[in-house]
Amino acid sequence: GRGVDLMTALDPRFIVMTGDLVYYDSNPPRAVSPALARLHWERMFSLPRLVAATCSTSTYWLKDDHDTLTNDAWPGMKAGELTFDEGVQIFREQTPMGSSDYRTFRWGRDLQVWFTDGRDYRSSNKMPDGPEKTIWGAEQKEWFRRTVKESTATWKVLVSPTPLVGPDRGNKHDNHSNDAFTHEGDEIRSWLQANVPDNFFVVCGDRHWQYHSVHPVSGVQEFSVGPASNSHASGSPGEDKTYHKFHRVKGGFLCVELRPDGKQSEIAFQLRDVDGQVGYEAKFKRAVA
Repeated sequence: GRGVDLMTALDPRFIVMTGDLVYYDSNPPRAVSPALARLHWERMFSLPRLVAATCSTSTYWLKDDHDTLTNDAWPGMKAGELTFDEGVQIFREQTPMGSSDYRTFRWGRDLQVWFTDGRDYRSSNKMPDGPEKTIWGAEQKEWFRRTVKESTATWKVLVSPTPLVGPDRGNKHDNHSNDAFTHEGDEIRSWLQANVPDNFFVVCGDRHWQYHSVHPVSGVQEFSVGPASNSHASGSPGEDKTYHKFHRVKGGFLCVELRPDGKQSEIAFQLRDVDGQVGYEAKFKRAVA
């Protein structure tokens, strides 16, 4: 839609596609075969606005459930003839992923970004919660902790396909803000509180409303980009003052600006609406060594 024009008009260094880029299981025809899955990609990414944006601006791509197989999917599942493993392979075929689906990139002195994968290594949502139940998997968690600790960037930003803070609806069982993954969610949030309490932020996709949340126990901060259009905005359990600094059930996008100034660096998170107008801005400053 028009949102991608507004993003590219800001002349960003890069755009992050935060997952659910196509909807195999709701936009007809349902992708119940590899051929129909590829049709979804060809139909969506032949749209002129998306062609122009991806030709002119650097992009990073994350996958989630709807562009892998079906809602809340995990390894081993099938949708008709389409298997989970085929969905993973088709996403890699259609997008510029690089050698790994979890990655980190340093952008100059002040910024490092991390992109995690929440599908390939996860346990079944139905598994009882506990130390063995995971969304990230042991190897990805070790990589994440090691690379975050090693980073000397002024600001560290995780872009996750699903929330780490939320809050989410009570009937959801698929992400780190849900009761179903309490153990690993608490593990990751506690680690962030202990190791990067002042200069780490989470940006998430998946949820169809915009918010800035601060976890009431760990203090981890999260920004939800929301849906691209107002017609897809829905599903919020409502504003929760114990978490939310901002909450809006509308479409738009998140713009992150880095503003270095000598010995100071500022990072700003702007939740914009479908017309590109800033509805909320959170700014943070930090001295630079």
